[in-house]
Amino acid sequence: MTGDVVSFYLPERRALCGRDPLTLHPDQNWEVFGTGVYVWILQTFLRLRHAGAPVRLDASPPSSGVVVAHADYVERLLGEAESPARLTIVSARADRRPQLLADVEIVQNASSAEDYEIFIPSWLQPGLIPRDLSRGNTVEEIAYVGARKQLHAQLATPEWVDTLRALGFRWDMRMIAFASNDQLYSDHRWNDYSTTDVMVALRPPELWAARSKPAAKLQNAWAAGTPAVLSPERAYKELRRSELDYLEARSAAEVVEAVLALRSNATLYRGMVLNGEERARDYHPDRLVARWIEALWEEVPARVDGRAQRLLARARRYRALARRARRGWRTGRTAWSRARHSGHGAAAIPREDDTPRRTRREYRQEVRGIWEAQRSTRCGALV
Repeated sequence: MTGDVVSFYLPERRALCGRDPLTLHPDQNWEVFGTGVYVWILQTFLRLRHAGAPVRLDASPPSSGVVVAHADYVERLLGEAESPARLTIVSARADRRPQLLADVEIVQNASSAEDYEIFIPSWLQPGLIPRDLSRGNTVEEIAYVGARKQLHAQLATPEWVDTLRALGFRWDMRMIAFASNDQLYSDHRWNDYSTTDVMVALRPPELWAARSKPAAKLQNAWAAGTPAVLSPERAYKELRRSELDYLEARSAAEVVEAVLALRSNATLYRGMVLNGEERARDYHPDRLVARWIEALWEEVPARVDGRAQRLLARARRYRALARRARRGWRTGRTAWSRARHSGHGAAAIPREDDTPRRTRREYRQEVRGIWEAQRSTRCGALV
């Protein structure tokens, strides 16, 4: 690893409520890390910083160098950067679509890693409390931990709860509806598996083939010492080596069959717990820190050191300039429209500085000039 500093871009921090992010630790302040931005950007920065890696947390774009940003914030990064062409943008894709404006993407599934993607598994749940060993092979509490839209409809009904209760099980549904990236979701005990005997994660069938979803629920179950019953998803199948990794189910009825099998077969239950302990070692934070260091200081520089990537960076600069011009024109047009409808004319348009106003024609000329420059760049790449 070289001494080159890698920046982590975190422009929004309202959910921190004024706390200095440098004072946080993922395992001590686990409630902060409930959304993709805080998991992939802030947590990764903190773990690398604690390991001694040369990293920096920025609320605004750096002037140059490698910068890691969540996929949702890459366009904002480009729009605010003084010189986008001098940046090497590493986008943490999370469960978003491919971010075409990035130089390299970090993806959470091996099947998503192609030419300019690097696979790094998602972090384990920060501050994870494992299942209480004194529970032995008891199977009573069945839990779902996650978002409402990620749960199969059959498992979100009162009838499902009644079915489990009639069989002697308790359904612990720690479910939320995500509202934004910059928000805390700390009231649902996502880190606490102390009384969880079986973890169930059955997604709607239309999501089973999705390449964007991680295997995080399986990794957390392994680390918590809790057997998992999961839907037949791509991310889980990538990791599966035997039935001891997890039990598969496609419906509520199959979930019931799996849970009953775990309750009646102590050997199966214990085998899955021991297997999970072994599998979880691959996702220990120390191992993932080493993987991030290898990716950022070895693989990223090697992948972006080429003519094609330099042309991409130059074209990205033109796109960022065009985006600024369009944003300026929309802002001016909105202000003019409001002033006209208010009856006060141009005098009502607010002015933040003494910058001369631009006409629609001037904006069009600027955007067209940028477009021509970008077209020249694209043509040059074909020579």
